[in-house]
Formats: sequence, C-alpha cells, structure tokens
Amino acid sequence: MTATSAARSDTAPKFRPTVFPPRTTLVEQRADGTIVLRCANPPADPAQLGLGEFAAHWAVQRGDTCAFAERESTSPDAAWRMITWAEMWQQIQSVGAALLEMGLGADCPLMILSGNSIEHAILVLAAEHVGVPTAPVSPAYSLVSKDFARLRDVVSLVPPGAIFVQDAAAFARALDVIGKPDVPVIAVRGARKGHHDWASLVATTVTPARRAAVQAAHDAIHEDDLGRVLFTSGSTGVPKGVALSHGNLRAVAAYYLESFRPLLERPSRYLDWLPWHHGLGGVLNMTRVATLGGSHYIDDGRPLPGQFDRTVRNMRDVAATVYTAVPAAWMMLVTEAERNPEVARNLFSEAVNFSYGGASLPRDVWDRIHALSERTIGERVAFCSGLACTESSGVGLYCTWPSETTGNIGVPAPGVSAKLIPLEGGDGRYEIRIKGPSVFKGYVQRPDLTAAAFDEEGFFKMGDAVRLQDPSDPARGLSFAGRVAEDFKLTNGTWVRTGAVRLTLVEQCAPLLNDAVICGHDHDYLAALAWPNVAACRSLAPELSELDAEALVRHPIVVEAIRTRLHAPASGKGASLSVRRVMLMAEPPSMDANEIADKGYVNQAATRARRAHLVEALFHPEPESHIACAR
Repeated sequence: MTATSAARSDTAPKFRPTVFPPRTTLVEQRADGTIVLRCANPPADPAQLGLGEFAAHWAVQRGDTCAFAERESTSPDAAWRMITWAEMWQQIQSVGAALLEMGLGADCPLMILSGNSIEHAILVLAAEHVGVPTAPVSPAYSLVSKDFARLRDVVSLVPPGAIFVQDAAAFARALDVIGKPDVPVIAVRGARKGHHDWASLVATTVTPARRAAVQAAHDAIHEDDLGRVLFTSGSTGVPKGVALSHGNLRAVAAYYLESFRPLLERPSRYLDWLPWHHGLGGVLNMTRVATLGGSHYIDDGRPLPGQFDRTVRNMRDVAATVYTAVPAAWMMLVTEAERNPEVARNLFSEAVNFSYGGASLPRDVWDRIHALSERTIGERVAFCSGLACTESSGVGLYCTWPSETTGNIGVPAPGVSAKLIPLEGGDGRYEIRIKGPSVFKGYVQRPDLTAAAFDEEGFFKMGDAVRLQDPSDPARGLSFAGRVAEDFKLTNGTWVRTGAVRLTLVEQCAPLLNDAVICGHDHDYLAALAWPNVAACRSLAPELSELDAEALVRHPIVVEAIRTRLHAPASGKGASLSVRRVMLMAEPPSMDANEIADKGYVNQAATRARRAHLVEALFHPEPESHIACAR
C-alpha cells in the first residue's frame, strides 16, 4: 500500500482557489491487476442526525437568511418567494407533527409526485426529521406519461401512506390511476374534498405535547432505518427502488462538512434546477444547502428550447457559490454568457468551483467557459466533478483540484473505497466498484437485484468504466470511460467504447449535435442516430432560420455540414472507431420508452431498440440522402 497526493503543475493556468482541504490517496496494487484506492483523510462526524437538526442550528445562527427561494409564477416579472431558516425550522416542526397525527411512520412512507418547490423541501426535511421515509417520484410519471406504467410500478414497490402534490388539479389523473382513496393526499393548491390542505399543515400549532411527540419520533430514529427511496430505471424501464438509510444520508452531510468546511463561515448561494427525485439534485444539493446553511434558489428553467430563458433570467439575480449542471445545460449557458456580460459576471463572480454530471463535457464547451472566465474575472474557475450514483447517495469520487483537461473525476472521498478491475480489451480501462457509508444496502423488494449488485468484498458494482489519468500515479485521478453495459464489439472483433465514441462524435460535429446514440452491433463499422442542436443548425444559412426540426434534419445544407465534419476523423482515432454515418432525428427521446432520464442521460440500448427501423436504414447499402456519410 502506498500513499500519494495529487500533484499540480507550476505552469498551469491561473485558477481561483477552491475550498477543498488537501487529501491523501492510499493505493493498493493487487497481483491480478486490481487497484484499490482509499482516502486517508477521515470523514467528518456530524453531531446532527438528519437535515432537520441542521435546520434547527441555522435557525439560531442565521435565522433571517434565506433557506429556499422560488419564483412566484412563470411570469417574466415574477418576484422571488423565500423562506428563512427560522421559518423553515418552525414549519418543519409543524408539518412533522401533522404527519405523525396522520399515522405516518417508519413503515408508512410519504410519496411525493410533484417537483421542486419550497413546500417539497419543507416536507422532506419534516418527514425525515420524525422518521417518515419519503419517496420522491419523477413528475413526468404523472404529467407526461400516457400509460402511467412507471407510476403504477413505483406505487407497487413503495405503497404510500400519504401522497403529496403541488397542484391537485394537475395531478388529478395520476391520483385516479393510483386508485387509493383511503390514502391521505396533501395538496398545496386546489385541495379537493378529503384532501389535506398544505396551509393547514404549516398552521399546526406546536403545543408542548406535539413538540414532545416530534422529539420522541426523532429520537427513535436509528441510522439503519429507511430515510428515503429514490427510483432509478434500468434498461428495461422498470423502476428500481433504491433504499437510502438515515446513515447513508448522514454520510452525505459528513461529506459536505469535510469538503466545503470554509463555506460554513459565510452564507453561500446556489441556483439549481436538478430534480429532487434524483440523487444529485435531491440528496446532494438539498443536503448541501442544509448542511452549510446556504440559500437554495430553485431554478424554474431547464436546458431545453423555450425553457432556458428562465434560467438566464434567474442567473441575472443569483451569483452562485457552486454551479452544477448537466453538459447540455453548460452548452447552452456558455453561448448565452458569451453574449450577455451580466450573465457572465454572475456565473463567475462568486463561484468557488463548477461541476457537471450525467455525461462527459465536450472539450469545446470546456475551453469556451475557461476563456470566458479569464476575460470576465481574470482567472479560471475549476471544474471539480466526480463519479457517483443514486445507490451511493451521490457520494463517491471527486476531483478537488483544478485540472487542465476535461473528464477528471478525481479520487475517493473520505470514507469511500474504490476497486478498479481491469477490463478486457487491453486499452487501460477498469470496471469501478465502490464501498463506503453512503452506499445503500439494497433495492426495495428485489433481493435478486441486491445480491447481484455487490461483489464478494461488499463493493457496489456501479456498471461504469474508468481510466487512470496517470497510470504511474493513481492519485492524479480517474477519467470516466463509459458504461460497461453499453460497450459492444464490431464484427471484426474491435471493442467499441460507446461513451468515448459518443463524446468524440459530439465534439467532432460541434456545435451541431446535442447528443447521439452509437450503433454498430453486428456490423463492421459505426454509425449514429443523433439529435440536432436546432439553433446551431439554423445558423448555418439564412434560409434555415425558420425551419422546424422535421425539415431541418433533412435539409441538404445541414446534412452536408455533418458530412464535412465526419470527413475529418478525430485525432488519434482508428478508422474502426470513427463514425461513418449519421442520421439526425427530429423526434426527441421518449421518457415513456425509457430513452431518456430526467437529468438528460440517454439510454443507448433503449433508444436503439425503439428506433430499430432507423438503425436498419443507417446501415442500408444505399443510404437515403438525409443520412450524412463520410466519404
């Protein structure tokens, strides 16, 4: 076992200092080629059990500070609605008492169907403070889905003791589909007869008896008790219930206390749209603001046409301390910031670091952000990203130092061990598995999946592949190398690393593509189905400016632009790993068909299966004119 620390180059570009403490990584090299990395720094040991206790602390220390804020409406001039930490703690106690009086408890969870809101935040903190497990569900299961299949699945996995919705009218069909008239429904707006109105919950008087009941319920919580269930879909689209214990959630708080300790000394601010039914948004980001006593501004925008304007509006108001987004959002944000100095100033002025997740960040976007940062504040803001998953409560590996290259996901956080197992192919890739206090114990009602998820040493099999940034020094970090299950072989026996090929294609065709699905099973070359960056494609020529997506993806100018980019393979890539054909698609990925998750990650296998007729057309000996083919 050796101990090494990440080194930094003296000639590196100037970066704004991050807040992270120095760390040492222990490296174990095994005879079979397996590498085990561990952080030598001990994790923090919070005095608090649960976010409710943190809220109580900040109610005293920063009572008048904004805890959560959201726009009052979607109107362009809508003001921010805020709740302070003192108000937050008061309402946590009131709502917690009301939930107990409804009969909720450790075996009677609360299901949340609607998205991010102040009420959602209060409810999660209140429920978990009194030992009521929460189960936040993607709003798309209720509002976008046409068959409600996934909603039925999650209700079957975790039968709710009560259900929360922001707007009873919007979720009326979903509530009817669930068909549980005996289950209490809590509604913020439009409460129907028999529903519990949110206003009545927060108005619950915290009498001495209720205060004692809340405290007794809180004191009875054990670290192994269920705290939250998050749902994640596999390739079949059937949701899996990830059971996170109070101990798992406490480990996330410990991570923030150790990693971001300097932010305890000053109020921090965050602007974020990531959904709270996912680990990154709901576990990491919600825990971050509660642990650090910051202010979380709920971004009502999305990195989608017609919705990103809201994010831009919000960025004019909020200069975030840490800004985290998926690569699609960064692509749109850098374009806006390049032409809007006010957005650029707020993006860079207060940031201690940036982060991204869900997929790799294209180098073009990385370079543009750093160049804009240097022009705006005279230095770069470090991208400190990592690798984790829902099953690890969002904690795993993290890059805590500025890097000159995109894709460094760092080394294990305190308390976390990572096992790297060499993969077939001889290209330096490893399957990564992790273990630590943030890692869950199993899936709800699926002992078979639970048994298959862990190896003989108790490491969780993430299903991801990584490479060492520097094979001679593992402490320099790892880079993400795709999903192991997505890889395949061509008929000539060549391994295709789907994640790397996808990123290369997007960069090669920048800025014309938003995402791509790599195809080539049972073929001797690669092709891709891809979604266009509509704005970028329209900018290719004046006559394209008013075309809709259907016409755009077939227009000869667009097809020729893609073909030209395919003609110049990425540097260092062999012909067998170059994409030879691309078909652009106007139809966005379908959530009902499990083609895409809420965070924007595209399920390659599900998309190929659903669009098999397009894949067949891609490989036809005489491809149609709207398919871009490398010469």
